Amino acid sequence: MPPGESPPPATPVVTLRSLITGTCHEIHKYAESVVGTGVMRSIAEFVEMVIHFLAEGAASGLNVIAVYVTEILRVTGFDVALTLPRFTPEGVTAVAQWGLLALIGYWVLSIILRLLIGVLRQVFWVVKTVLSLWLFGLIVSDTTASADTTAIRLAGLVLGYVLLSLISCESEKTVTVENRLSRLEGRLKAVEKRKGDE
Repeated sequence: MPPGESPPPATPVVTLRSLITGTCHEIHKYAESVVGTGVMRSIAEFVEMVIHFLAEGAASGLNVIAVYVTEILRVTGFDVALTLPRFTPEGVTAVAQWGLLALIGYWVLSIILRLLIGVLRQVFWVVKTVLSLWLFGLIVSDTTASADTTAIRLAGLVLGYVLLSLISCESEKTVTVENRLSRLEGRLKAVEKRKGDE
């Protein structure tokens, strides 16, 4: 590099964390432009207050349960020299945040996997079709084979194509049946609830 030139700029590394934080910042900027910064600050303070209130309630409830469990263990004859840990609102909040993060991660991962499986099904269909057409062309263009041999090869090709179609179609039918069954279960619960209310 000549002495008067500056080094070329390094390309930024995109990580999952930078992608998520960038997306969150953009959503925050958009929300602030729509409703204003004062409203966003008020919403953030309200959510923080609600989370703190719920965390304090959950922590005190867990502490009461811990006292009862300790007392039950002591009465039944267990050595309760080590008492159950004291739950704090900060600890409850941290566990809730990690649980929420795991839930969101599961949701995003399930969406990505569904999309990936859908794409793979389409790719499999294209590969199956192209391969079948190519084999059909090879079978038909073989001039050294007799008519019986060509017919047997074509029958094998059709049988293979049908079997591959049935295998891929079977999994789609299973998913469809499961979805219909869950919808019917939901309707049945709604009907039972209505009958119970009457």
